[in-house]
Amino acid sequence: MSRCWLLAAAVLWAGSASAGRSAGAASLIIGKLPVGVRAIGLSGAYSAVAGEPAAVYWNPAGLGRVERRRIEINHIEQGEAIRMENILGAVPLIMGGTIGAGMSFMSQPPIVETLENASGDMVRTGRSINVYEYKGAVAYGQDLGKLAPVPELGDLWNLGSLGATVTVLGEQLGDVSAASVSLDLGYMYDDPNEGRSAGVVVRQIGTPAHGRPVPVTGQAGVGQYIKNILWTFDVLTAVDDSMRLRGGLEWSHPFGPSTVALRGGIQHSFSSALLAPYTVGLTYKLVLENSFDFSFEYAFMPVRGLEDLHALSVSIGL
Repeated sequence: MSRCWLLAAAVLWAGSASAGRSAGAASLIIGKLPVGVRAIGLSGAYSAVAGEPAAVYWNPAGLGRVERRRIEINHIEQGEAIRMENILGAVPLIMGGTIGAGMSFMSQPPIVETLENASGDMVRTGRSINVYEYKGAVAYGQDLGKLAPVPELGDLWNLGSLGATVTVLGEQLGDVSAASVSLDLGYMYDDPNEGRSAGVVVRQIGTPAHGRPVPVTGQAGVGQYIKNILWTFDVLTAVDDSMRLRGGLEWSHPFGPSTVALRGGIQHSFSSALLAPYTVGLTYKLVLENSFDFSFEYAFMPVRGLEDLHALSVSIGL
């Protein structure tokens, strides 16, 4: 059957890959789709700076940097075809530990079933097939510096955090369903005095679905603040992409209790002709001391030859 719209959704993060590596090389495409509007605005150069509920999906070690209870709701759309809804939350516990969770659901218009006949030709049956994909995750991040010291590791321990995520990926294609359980493991180093950070994460180590692997991904990156400017740089490799470089830049400026941030990102793949090589985004954040904070974020991704992607999120910290 044709899965053209489902594969088209991969333009959120993938492109037309070279021989032997394609978006279709991995099952459960929703595992490749980004969650978190700030992360999208930075083109996914996010393994070293994730520090909010979206860290559940990017690098669970970043949950160890969440200082207050947070909930985030975001919506992603590409034209009238692709819709993805996400809800994320994080709750700090004791001794620097934070638990996080996320749930995502992707929908698209029904696709027309196409089958191969006895002559080898592809023929439409006239039957429409509904397509849904989802993922749910539970994660834990630990600020290592708030545990007993380990002198042998020095600042790698004192300024570090570890995290793990268990994710369930699933899809429904008409009467056919598939699911996979996967594990993410991550580490993050964050030196607030120097404004620098680094992170490494392996995502979606899981069971196959439809006889194909889930999109296992390894990513490592660095981040650096220079006054009110953040730059990030990441290297990524995946089961269906040999190597990808990602970079992001973010400028922020406070206005009393409010902060405005502008950001942009680029990426380059050594095995894919990317349909979405750059992104832009912005944030407005209002902080009321000893009360709560509120953030609104937007990201835009122009997509070559297809409809552009828009992402919106609202986040509240208590």
